[in-house]
This record gives sequence, C-alpha cells and structure tokens, in this order.
Amino acid sequence: MAPILSEEELTLDPYALLGIEAGATTKDAERAFRKKSLKYHPDKNPAPEAAVIFHQLSLCLGIFQDQAKRNYVDNKLETDRKKKERYAEMDKKRKAMVDALVAREEEAKKQKVEQIKRRQQQADEEAIKDAGRRLLEEAQKRAAAAATAQAPKAPETAESKPAGGASDKPIITPEELTLLLTLPASSTITSSDLQTSLTTLYGPVEHVILPPVPSSQQATDGKDGKKKKAKSRKAIVEFASGNWGGCYACWRDHEAGRGMEGVKVKFGIGEVPAWVAWAEMQKPGRRPSPASGGGDQQSYSANGHPPPTASFTLPTPTSTTPVSAPSFTSAPDFTSANGGGISMADLLGKHAQNKSAKVEEDRRRQEFESMTLSRMRMMEREKVEAEIRRQEEEE
Repeated sequence: MAPILSEEELTLDPYALLGIEAGATTKDAERAFRKKSLKYHPDKNPAPEAAVIFHQLSLCLGIFQDQAKRNYVDNKLETDRKKKERYAEMDKKRKAMVDALVAREEEAKKQKVEQIKRRQQQADEEAIKDAGRRLLEEAQKRAAAAATAQAPKAPETAESKPAGGASDKPIITPEELTLLLTLPASSTITSSDLQTSLTTLYGPVEHVILPPVPSSQQATDGKDGKKKKAKSRKAIVEFASGNWGGCYACWRDHEAGRGMEGVKVKFGIGEVPAWVAWAEMQKPGRRPSPASGGGDQQSYSANGHPPPTASFTLPTPTSTTPVSAPSFTSAPDFTSANGGGISMADLLGKHAQNKSAKVEEDRRRQEFESMTLSRMRMMEREKVEAEIRRQEEEE
C-alpha cells in the first residue's frame, strides 16, 4: 500500500504553516492560504525563500482538502503531542529523584563532618586522661622499683647504728617522702593552690604534680542526656628534704580522716616506708610551726602520733583557667635507683607515640568509612538511573 503522504509532506506541520488552530475547517484553511499567498506568492515576492514557502503552503492546503491525508496528519500530531507530555512528566519524575538523591548525599556529608568532630573531641579528651593516668602509673612503678633496689641496704643501716635516740635516724630518700593524693572527682583545685594548702599545714613541699581538670569532666550530660560519672584526680606530692615530719603528719592525718575532706593518701613507692616506724617510736617533743619544715623538730603526742588536725575543704581557685603543672628540674629521678630506667621524658615520648598510633588508626577507619559511603552512594545513583531507564522502556 502506497504511503498516504509524500516524504516532503511528512516534514510539514500544516497547522503551524497556515497559522490555524487544531480542528479548523477546510474553509478556514483556504482563507489562511489566500492570506499567506498575498505575502509569499512569486508574483508578489520575487525572493527565493518566498517561492519555497509558497510551495509548502500549497502542499498544506492540499492536505486539508484531502480528508484521508488530514486524518493521518491529525493522528500523527496527536501522537507526537502525547509523547511530548509523557517525556515532560518523566523529566519531572527524574528531576525529583535526582533532587532526592542529592539531598541524601548532602545529609550524609553533614553527618560525616559531625562524626569527625565528635571523634576529634573524644580523642582530645582521651589524650588528656591518658597523660595523667600514665604519668601516675609509671611514677608508681618506678618508685616501687627504686624501693626494691634499696631494700638490701636497710639491714646494714640498722646494724651499723645503735638503737634508740635521734642518732639512729634512717636515711630517707625523696621517693620515700612522696605521697599520692586521690582527690574527689568534684574537686577543681589547681596544683598551686594544693601546694599552698599543704605548705601551710605541713611545712615545705618540694613539688606538686596535679593534672588540670579535663574539659570532659566539666560536662555533666552525655549524648543520651544522662550524667557521666567523673573520675577522681590524683596528685603527686613530694615533701622537702628533711621535712619527714610534715610528710608523716599528712599521711597520718588522712589515714585517720582528719585531713582534707574526701582525700585518700598513700606513699608513692606503693608501701609504707621503713622510716615511718622509726618516726612513730620517737619520743614526744615540740612540733614546729608549719613554715619551719624542720623534720627533726616534729613533735608528737605521748602515743607517737601527731596531734589532730582540723579538717577543711579544698579551696576554690580564683580563676577558671587550669594551671598546668610546672616543669621541675629537681624532680625526683628514678633512673639512678633502678639502673637506668625510664625517665619522665621517656614517659612523655611513649605517650606521644601511642597517641600518634591511635590517630593513624582513626584516620584509616575514617578512610574506610568514607570509601564505604561513596560506594553506597554510587550504588544508589545506579539504582535511580536503572529505574529511570525502566520507566522510559515501559513508555
């Protein structure tokens, strides 16, 4: 069967060329043709383009005068119109799906940034906690090792000196004059305030090492709205050389509950040193003023114990800025006693190394999570594209 329209007629839109609306009658088409021919007829317009347009107008008029051709054109135009409407609807759906995908990706990026910030904050808090904990633990270990290394010398010292009197005073090392104070978790005292309080009550204090209050301890609520259980703080207190009386009084007061409220105490070497028993056997005498710091002038009651000391609460610091522990050049060195052990610099270096390893581990975990999220977004994008193609194929 021969085609209804020629190839040239198939390329034309008769309604657009004649400037008439769909549903126009044949008379409307003839009237539009006569109007257009006044402008494009070769006798009126000698331009080559006018001749081409006039030829197209003649073909359009022939289509409207042939009912079969007109029906074919009307059906074709209606089909094209519906197809355009479907494509426009699909474009809206595609745009909505793409917009939803982009919104999900932006939300994922935002959550990723917030997660990185939370992890960084937690890492900083853990670093502060680890620094204080490792410092105390390593100091206790080195002090215990130093006490063990000096243990064989004690019998020789006891045999070389006669018993009784002040002349048999044992050799007291700085490690044996070091106390570990466990402060309550609610305490906000600084190292300088603590040293002032101890000096006022018990005489000269050589060093006080107290880590500042961690920022995480100041926060009362956790992520789930519950209060976090704060950890207690620990301070290393070394009394001045010769102030064994103040060290003994501080230890005995807190053991008996007469010292600072809520504070627990023990010796830094991990056990009660031998000179404490010697101090308890001393005869009663005069107790010096707190500022004198004279260990040999420390007085005791008739039972060998220091007189009761009025309990007091920890002073509140005048500034909210934590005071960092000062650098002590004369702080006790445990390396000489244990044959070249780990020094404070080694402890800090070891802590820095552990922190670097933890940071590297966190970085690798974050890279893995980022790659996983990228793959998930890619799979979701492919899924959206497959859905769009499926809808187009169904149409």
